[in-house]
Amino acid sequence: MKKTDDDVLNNPATLDDNSLPASEADLSCDEYMVFAMQDKHHRFSLGLGTVLECLHAAEKEGAVPELPPQWWLTLSGRYQLNKLEHSE
Repeated sequence: MKKTDDDVLNNPATLDDNSLPASEADLSCDEYMVFAMQDKHHRFSLGLGTVLECLHAAEKEGAVPELPPQWWLTLSGRYQLNKLEHSE
């Protein structure tokens, strides 16, 4: 069964106030912070690095206000966000 765009949009993830059990958590994770998430069918984790990459994509698309280049540079060094490219 192929998922359509509507299937994806109608199954948003939300922050799960309960932390993931150790059996579900990725204990080898190198992330500074990991958020427990859930959608209609799954519980999963989302690392801070991924959240920041999403924020960067939203900024590039004009969906959020532009953040200072120095802010991105500081975060890139602190969280090893090599995928982030920001011109000054």
